[in-house]
Amino acid sequence: MLSGLRSQLLALTTGFVLFATLLTYPVLAGTYRNSWLLQRAQAAEIAALAVEAAPDGRVSDELSVQLLTQAQVVSVAVQEQDFREQILAPSIDIGPDLVTVDLRTEPGFGILGAFSHMFAPEGRFLRILVAPQMTKDAEMEVIVPEVGLKAGLLAFSRTLLVVAIVISIVVGGLVYLAIYRLVVKPVRVLTSGMVRFANAPEGADMEPIPGHTDEMNSANSALQSMQKTVSAAFRQRKRLAELGEAVAKINHDLRNSLAAAQIVSESLSQSEDPRVKRAAPRLERAIQRAVGLAEATLRYGRAEPAAPNLSAVNLGPLIEEAALEGIAGCDQVEWRLDVRGQVSALADPDHIHRIVTNLVRNAARAIKEQPGRTTPGMITARVFREGGNAVIEIADNGPGVPAMVVGQLFQPFSGSASRGGAGLGLAIARELARGMKGDVELSSNGAAGAAFKLRVPAAA
Repeated sequence: MLSGLRSQLLALTTGFVLFATLLTYPVLAGTYRNSWLLQRAQAAEIAALAVEAAPDGRVSDELSVQLLTQAQVVSVAVQEQDFREQILAPSIDIGPDLVTVDLRTEPGFGILGAFSHMFAPEGRFLRILVAPQMTKDAEMEVIVPEVGLKAGLLAFSRTLLVVAIVISIVVGGLVYLAIYRLVVKPVRVLTSGMVRFANAPEGADMEPIPGHTDEMNSANSALQSMQKTVSAAFRQRKRLAELGEAVAKINHDLRNSLAAAQIVSESLSQSEDPRVKRAAPRLERAIQRAVGLAEATLRYGRAEPAAPNLSAVNLGPLIEEAALEGIAGCDQVEWRLDVRGQVSALADPDHIHRIVTNLVRNAARAIKEQPGRTTPGMITARVFREGGNAVIEIADNGPGVPAMVVGQLFQPFSGSASRGGAGLGLAIARELARGMKGDVELSSNGAAGAAFKLRVPAAA
């Protein structure tokens, strides 16, 4: 049983074909009317020829009635240049309701005339004026009852209606089958696939759409690509939820361990050893930042991240401390800071520290893991003002960022340029930078190394 789009498509297709067929009805009806009138005129001409062939040009009343009956006319008269002659006199009374139809001068297809005949009153007669083709007469006048033309037009209309209905059903059905195969069937498969995918977006596979058109092939490719992207996003979201739950479970113990380390660092700061006194403050600040990060872990799942604590920060010393932490354990990598004068930014110092540490650590790891390296590793940081921004550019002479990673460099868990990386460092760095109304971007990349730029608003 047809329902929905299929039934509407079949009904509309049949209706449109029927409408298009019926649009030709006025022209066809006018053509039928003109043909009927010309047939009566030709039959009258033949009857006139029979009269002219008779002796003395006259026939008996019985033969006159017979000729009029065979021609389906009432009377026939001809008009010469000087006189008018009644060839076949009327055998019945002609009423006063007589309509003249001059086929010599009538324009068009007789469309309006056809409708006037169909709705004409009973008992009306038609006076047809034609230029005869079989005789030398200038004009011929033929009088016929209109009832025959009216009955013929009505019968023709009924026949045409039946033919139009049959044609509309046949053509509409064929068009429907073609459109169903090309459009409706693929759309139904698409709909069922979307419903199935909506019920299980993590693992449902969208079936290929049947169809041989370029549009359907393009739609199929686009939808399958979208399905893979959405499925991957849902799976990643599920993994992130599981990761958040796991991190929340270990966060309590981690904070206790860091608290104990903080107590030890405070004890070390009271040592008389000069080397311990120099290292203890850095160790204490690192542990404090670790405690802050551990406490912020549980707040990461909020709809809105915590706002940064903005203040005017001198970037030089802050970047120096963060970079030394980033290259810790990479003795073969050299570090250089290029800053002219004092460049201050309106930023959160802890966020700047985390971003620079991430960028420097990534560069150091890339240099350290580069196979067959013979030249010393170098990481350079430039600090300068550019318009209303303070810019920190961190460049290295490592192998550069792989091309397959560049497109997803700032997406969480989308891959890392270093072995064992989780793919979170740059994503966190960009989030922190944008929280300070700045941004992080890959400014250059190639075989000679990569460079990242951190932009934050400059302080007055």
